[in-house]
Amino acid sequence: MTSIRSLITALCTSAAFAAPLWAEPVTIFAASSLKTALDEVIETHSIEAVPVYGGSAAIARQITQGADADIVILAHTDWMNWLAIKGTLHSQSRCNLLSNALVVAAPVDAPENDFQTVDDLIAVLNGGRLALGQMRSVPAGQYAQAYLSNMGWLEALRPHLAETSNVRLALALVARGETPLGFVYVSDVAAEPRVRVAFTPDPDAYPAIRYPMAITANARAESAAVAKVIAGANEVFADQGFSAVPANDVGRCE
Repeated sequence: MTSIRSLITALCTSAAFAAPLWAEPVTIFAASSLKTALDEVIETHSIEAVPVYGGSAAIARQITQGADADIVILAHTDWMNWLAIKGTLHSQSRCNLLSNALVVAAPVDAPENDFQTVDDLIAVLNGGRLALGQMRSVPAGQYAQAYLSNMGWLEALRPHLAETSNVRLALALVARGETPLGFVYVSDVAAEPRVRVAFTPDPDAYPAIRYPMAITANARAESAAVAKVIAGANEVFADQGFSAVPANDVGRCE
């Protein structure tokens, strides 16, 4: 398990800490699916922070290109691994903040379904598209691709897919009725009253979803204290549909 407390001590002793806890606004680069919940954490805890949201792949690339980020929270461990290899992270700071689940969303007035075959899913699409994040780079799209591949459905569905640059855009397509179905996170459904869960894929058919958080190598000293607040905001995240990382997860934020 990773201790944010030890990192706070290390960073605070390496820089002058003035009286206010948030001496300067901290910049948080975070996955799009975190927007509703993280905005609430920042507001309810009166954190002086500037959140920047986007797809995890785009965020990772921006940080390696010198973006002014203090804290980064992504929706897939692979992209955080890449940042670590690039040397952009504080080596002691990384931990798994949250977990989530993949669902198929539909407009709020649509019925719930139990898709037993790919033909069942295509029938419900009825000529429309299935929205999902880009399968090569967007975490929600990568998880959906893994699920569809494991089910043997991916090739039959390829002509029916509408890929987006982040999961919230896939959610928006469903909410606006532009697509009848979309792969999103359960937390996205909690954030959008115009959609409902139409189908819940078997979680054993895709990799466990983790949101790793880390402090960047050149972060402001205040960043560690902000990370601690975020790691302790369990109730806010739970209210927004996120799940806690299992207690036996060796990378869990503590």
